[in-house]
Amino acid sequence: MYSRQPAFIMTDRSIYRYSFGVLMVFMIVVSGSHAYKAEVTTRFGQVQGSLSRSTRGRLVAHYLGIPFAQPPVDDLRFRSPRPWIRNWTETFLATEYAPVCVQVTEQGHFIGEEDCLYLNVYVPLISEENGDGYEEKRALPVMVYVHGGMYATNGGNDRQVPPEYMMDQDVIVVSIQYRLNILGFFATATKHNPGNNGLKDIVMALRWVQENIRCFNGDPNIVTLWGHSAGASAVHLLAITNKTEGLFNRYIVQSGVATSPTAWLPAHWIRKYSLVSATLVGCLPESEEEYTTTAQPNVTREQEWYDEAELSEEEEEEMMRCLRKLDVGSFRNTMDYHIVRWSGHCCIFAPTIEEESDDAIVTVHPLTAIKQRLFRDIPAIIGVTKDEGLMKSIAILTNPSAEDKILNNFEMYLLYLLEYRAMSNDTLDALTNFYFDGNVTLSTLRRNITEIVGDALVVWPTYETLKYQSNVMNSSTYLYVFSYEGTFSATFAFTEGVPRHFGVSHVDDLNYLLPIFNKEFEDYMLHNTEDDITMINIMTEMWASFATKGVPEAWRVTPWPDYKESQKFLQIGVGKLPEMTIESEFFPERMAFWEELSANLTYDPADDLYLPLKQRTIEDDEDVASSGASLRYDEIMISSPTFHLLFTYFLSILERNC
Repeated sequence: MYSRQPAFIMTDRSIYRYSFGVLMVFMIVVSGSHAYKAEVTTRFGQVQGSLSRSTRGRLVAHYLGIPFAQPPVDDLRFRSPRPWIRNWTETFLATEYAPVCVQVTEQGHFIGEEDCLYLNVYVPLISEENGDGYEEKRALPVMVYVHGGMYATNGGNDRQVPPEYMMDQDVIVVSIQYRLNILGFFATATKHNPGNNGLKDIVMALRWVQENIRCFNGDPNIVTLWGHSAGASAVHLLAITNKTEGLFNRYIVQSGVATSPTAWLPAHWIRKYSLVSATLVGCLPESEEEYTTTAQPNVTREQEWYDEAELSEEEEEEMMRCLRKLDVGSFRNTMDYHIVRWSGHCCIFAPTIEEESDDAIVTVHPLTAIKQRLFRDIPAIIGVTKDEGLMKSIAILTNPSAEDKILNNFEMYLLYLLEYRAMSNDTLDALTNFYFDGNVTLSTLRRNITEIVGDALVVWPTYETLKYQSNVMNSSTYLYVFSYEGTFSATFAFTEGVPRHFGVSHVDDLNYLLPIFNKEFEDYMLHNTEDDITMINIMTEMWASFATKGVPEAWRVTPWPDYKESQKFLQIGVGKLPEMTIESEFFPERMAFWEELSANLTYDPADDLYLPLKQRTIEDDEDVASSGASLRYDEIMISSPTFHLLFTYFLSILERNC
């Protein structure tokens, strides 16, 4: 995927882009009587970018693949990021995207590089005349975008973060990359390996913005942190800690909050997954037990070993030395193993709660941080789509054979569907009675499967967050529900070449800010309609307005009320019409149900249950489901194509065990 011939020389594994032996040719575009060059001077030296046009034809400077941290390789693997410190002796060519961070794609391909901590800066070229008639640039607000993808996939290039819609507004967009999966979130729950390195990469990028964005005509005092899905959960985690004071002034989270159960995972879970991974690659201290590094290994250590293992400092240091010496390809097997091991579950490595330290990010439970007002009191936009659950249910609604298998194994499947590791009979009964009228049939499954998934994974956590956060904060919070059914949808990934709508899915709102589906489904020869363009104009204008002054406004759009003051939200779109309405009832019956249900759940990590490390079976799940255990669920914001991969694994398990 990234087999490009890079225009840079690698020295000591650090990235530079130089021009050698030829005269530097600057890209110059003439607009009226003025010539523009995509060239800036930073503290590290000259940076040369490229120029393009926005959707409406505005001139835009692109500065791509700029390093914000030292390459996290060799001895820096599994460590907190170190700031970029090396100067460029010649002009840095910022004209190509850097490789994405190491990941397994939806198609099962192992791509990316460890040396991936780069960002991209998109600058609309704007000038104003002062009183003397000279042109001078106006410093612009900055929007730093954090991509989603389960903390395991995607990146910051123009396939995942296409900037052209936002470039019609007076804002700078910065897209960043952060380490993913085991390389970003390995942790042993000790001071030596507390975890959260992926989050710390984001913080490092924000520090780079503070120190350098003026060079790109940006205002470091007006920075909005913005994310979607898992990226939104990461943004919210960074917003409810005082450790990010001074790095951004407001934030936008779309379809993800810090209280989403797998916005983070308990430290002992991450520790378990990390020790299993170290075993798979042969880096735990020698023991009598054997291990294998095949694609689908059988880990012979007993489950209790990983729960109770206490490594000495010397043993842990030995393990980490071994892990840092491995070729990065060795971790492919660990990623494959965890996908197969937890077939149907989508979160293995994620942020966690760490002990207090100088660079610790998440040190208390997010809900505790909110209730005790330990968070930063800054303005926010928080929102969901009308049919969030389509991110998973679409794989069922488009697969009749899956429906039959699920009906025959509903209790087991519900664990996977809602990302639960265990479920009491009382909880199962409550969910079945509320969503399926007490009887799961093909009709009730099709009608309500989307609602139960969306509520459990996104909608209820969002509402719960707002309920507590709005009670203790002074800054404005703006809530939305995106209900516009436009031309493009994430569900197209499951409709086999024939675009078909099933509702307003997870990710659908993002397409009117960053046209990811226009690129992903360009073979369908679909084009934005006039209503789509209206929605694009409204959303980009509101998001840019919020980034500029903390209030989301757009021309001819009814004022968006502060949820804290009014308990009202903005419904964006009504069916196929790009209309805006102010509403006061946020899925009231469903939220009342979850309010009551959550009051009876125990979220103490010490009560979490684990299954043996052997391949999971239906009998295992039935044993856990009937044990009366407390409920703990761990969800990650997941894209439909990625769930398709996991869903395939899940169905294969049903075949083997049914």
